Amino acid sequence: MSVPTGLRDLAEHLADTARSIVRDGRDRLAMDIKADGSPVTAIDRAVEKALRDTLTREAPDHGVLGEEFGPQGLDREYVWVLDPIDGTKHFAAGLPTFGVLIALCRSERPVLGIIEQPLTGERTLGIVGQGCWLNGREVMTSGKTDIAETIAAIADPDAFDAAHDPGIQRLRTATRWNVWDTGCLGYASLARGAVDIVVNGPNLDPFDICALVPVIEGAGGAITAWNGKALTLHSSGAIVASASAGLHVSVRKLLAAA
Repeated sequence: MSVPTGLRDLAEHLADTARSIVRDGRDRLAMDIKADGSPVTAIDRAVEKALRDTLTREAPDHGVLGEEFGPQGLDREYVWVLDPIDGTKHFAAGLPTFGVLIALCRSERPVLGIIEQPLTGERTLGIVGQGCWLNGREVMTSGKTDIAETIAAIADPDAFDAAHDPGIQRLRTATRWNVWDTGCLGYASLARGAVDIVVNGPNLDPFDICALVPVIEGAGGAITAWNGKALTLHSSGAIVASASAGLHVSVRKLLAAA
């Protein structure tokens, strides 16, 4: 599915805006705890507000779903999905293992995604059916198919409940080696071939998920829910991404094995 050049340019402009706000404000980490127990900083809110203001001016007929300020116009053809700081706990702790997620969905399907790391300046942009780029340079997954040769990036162990943990334990022993709690940056690493599998537990919402889909698919990988369902504007829960379609089948079987 093609994405108009103007919308790609708008997505890049949103990422530029987010980068500037995070860099300017990263030392001002006033933090609150939301009703669900998760942290939120002033920077989370500032980024999302700035991106929403831009979209109101530049794409007033588009919908928006953001983590901090809720949904607007989700029934529209185009909907932007925003996670102003993905990995707020890491960000609030002064660690660089976080990112800004920006996605564009068309008819509920994610078609463009950006994983922006504001401090390092690394921006991974994917478009379904067109490709994936790291700072303008086209990248691809490793394409590996043998799970014994792979590196897996596995989410925070606390993210896996009793129903999901057995599958994770099987996966971690089947791979060559593992890294942990990489957040959205693990998916950027998969897109450029540095890791081969990324797995998250059931604690994800649409704004955690949508931007990852075009990045992984644009780079030649596969990404679904653990049960194999396609990921959409309304998806939540556990997801898994792999460097190839063949590897994805093997990983999903391992995660789901009785």
